Amino acid sequence: MQILKATPQDIPAVRELWKYMFDDGTAGFCDFVFSQCKAEDIYIVKNNEKVASMLISMAEMEYKSQKGFYLYSACTHPDYQGKGYMKQLVQYALEDQASMGRSFCMLKPASETLFSYWKKLGFDNVTQVRKAEVEIKKNIWTNARFDIVTASRFKVLRNKFCNENILHYTPKGYETFAYSHYASGGSTVETEDGYGVYYVEGDTMRFVELMATSTLNAIKILQAARERTGCEKATVYLSPMSDLFLGEGKTCDWCMIKGISDEVYANLPIE
Repeated sequence: MQILKATPQDIPAVRELWKYMFDDGTAGFCDFVFSQCKAEDIYIVKNNEKVASMLISMAEMEYKSQKGFYLYSACTHPDYQGKGYMKQLVQYALEDQASMGRSFCMLKPASETLFSYWKKLGFDNVTQVRKAEVEIKKNIWTNARFDIVTASRFKVLRNKFCNENILHYTPKGYETFAYSHYASGGSTVETEDGYGVYYVEGDTMRFVELMATSTLNAIKILQAARERTGCEKATVYLSPMSDLFLGEGKTCDWCMIKGISDEVYANLPIE
């Protein structure tokens, strides 16, 4: 068993494992994932020259003065599960990233059952979301601008309207996010008093981020988006610390972090 960084020669086997574990049929998504990372961003376990486990350092992140990374696509082929490969691989990746000055790591478990697994590896659930289901009343007088938020604007807007500890991508990370967001059918809505990032799913808008100076202004953003999309309902993900009130909602575990003990807001970068 070997633990190492991937080489260009390993990429076909890594892609094969990724597709086996994660491919849901979304056209072009595997190509997008591997276009955003180099071979040296991928950590693997080999068993008899076969790639048995993998994880990707997908994007560099920032929290205050700290640098960190987003741990993505961690998996072990079913034939090799239960051997402790992932535990050793994560430790190897953390030590390598620390040598490059990255002091924290964030990931989003693929299911609720995996939160306890990552807890055993030293990750803490220091970020949650409050999921609210909203019926949106019609208001033809609301005005907003759509699809104008650039990579550089994301950080500016989040700093302006978020009143709590916030985790960011680096500038390059925001470029990647902006590209993938718009390419996958996402939209942004912005007013002088707030903004939102959303996807239309059937008759409902899924707001993966909504920030505003007040609840009233948040409702106006939702109403403007209703006028644009025709959707009368929205699922909105908010930080539990958010001052916005769109109903009680349901608080859910969201992601896990190693290297930060503060309660942080991290919804958008994980989307």
